[in-house]
Amino acid sequence: MAEYSAPKGMRDFLPDEMDRRERAIEAIKKIYRKYGFVPMDTPAMEMAEVLEKKCGEEIRGQIFRIDDGKHALRFDLTVPLSRVVSSNTFRKPFKRYCIGPVWRREEPQKGRFREFYQADADIIGSSSMRAEAELIACAHEAISALGFCGATVLLNDRRLAFKIAQSMLPGKESSLLRLLDKRGKISRQQMIEEFAKIGGADPKSQEMFIDFLGSMEKSATEKQRLELAEEHCPEAAESLSEIISLAQEYGRSIKIELDLALVRGMDYYTGPIFEIKLGEGIGSVAGGGRYDGLLGLYGQGDYAVGISLGIERLLSLMKEGKRAKGGVFVACTADEHYAQTIRIASAFRAAGIVAHTDLNSRSLKKQMEFASGCCAFIAIVGEKETAAGKLTLRDLESGKEELLGVEEAIRKVKERLA
Repeated sequence: MAEYSAPKGMRDFLPDEMDRRERAIEAIKKIYRKYGFVPMDTPAMEMAEVLEKKCGEEIRGQIFRIDDGKHALRFDLTVPLSRVVSSNTFRKPFKRYCIGPVWRREEPQKGRFREFYQADADIIGSSSMRAEAELIACAHEAISALGFCGATVLLNDRRLAFKIAQSMLPGKESSLLRLLDKRGKISRQQMIEEFAKIGGADPKSQEMFIDFLGSMEKSATEKQRLELAEEHCPEAAESLSEIISLAQEYGRSIKIELDLALVRGMDYYTGPIFEIKLGEGIGSVAGGGRYDGLLGLYGQGDYAVGISLGIERLLSLMKEGKRAKGGVFVACTADEHYAQTIRIASAFRAAGIVAHTDLNSRSLKKQMEFASGCCAFIAIVGEKETAAGKLTLRDLESGKEELLGVEEAIRKVKERLA
């Protein structure tokens, strides 16, 4: 018999993994909603023309196109949002979140897939750096809610990155920005070698590039980096200083570092950009920035800034584990008591407790074996219990057993699972 697997770079999520994913997504949604973001979604498929407006050469080559060539799968959640917002009226600032799958046709490798999930939060209609600070704080709190501590926010401004690239290689800014986006993925020596291959990279510009990389090493202070930013792009330096100041008001636990070589791959970024990292060698788990020019490509322009949490990266870093056993299995000793198990299970569910019943007319022993694999309690309904209007509740961890009324059993289960 033939064995069939998911398409290359895509995955099936079995119950334990799906349970972890849903719990992580719910935790992120809770934080987004707490900050006032509302849910919105768009189709998986977009017009190819829409996706190609401002994606950059690298992403353009990764777009999953449909056979007719006119349609393609979305490669992120930002471009579809821009299409929708530019042609609709919302009360501003409009704060939306979206958590869903995106697709990129790239070679699958460890930790990278062709279908993966993003968790975006965006603010439309605010030119103030207050929006950047709030997004950073919101994302930082969402990452903390998943159990991660010590996150560092790397911060830069695309305008500054462009000005620095322009000072080194006039007319070759895009090539240099693409090279800077590889920083951390290739060695420092490889960076220098690739820079030398860019047309127009004379000895003077190469020396400037090496000095610039040196300024990004840990020995360079935040003050020195701000001074360099001020020298090349005063307006960017002002924005960066304001974001740092405002973000600290959300909590001193938010650690921000200026990284003047941070570029981010999307060509639609027009101002401050940021990434969140959890430590050396882990890579970024979130990223985003300001994209004021994107909405205007689809209709009505406006200010826009957003951040995206990489759910795949975060889930891969979360502690592996089986689903926690919870809820109650309502078992019956004979088929004539099954109607009563349904009524009791319904009472548990009405109280917000997960409840199972036996769907296969199995023996009590078999029901208990099944319950021990997925539940914290088993509630047994037999002739004695039905006559008394009660149930026998057994804690499957301690083995303790009690004859209780349904309401008292519900209270006991809630106390134990709280």
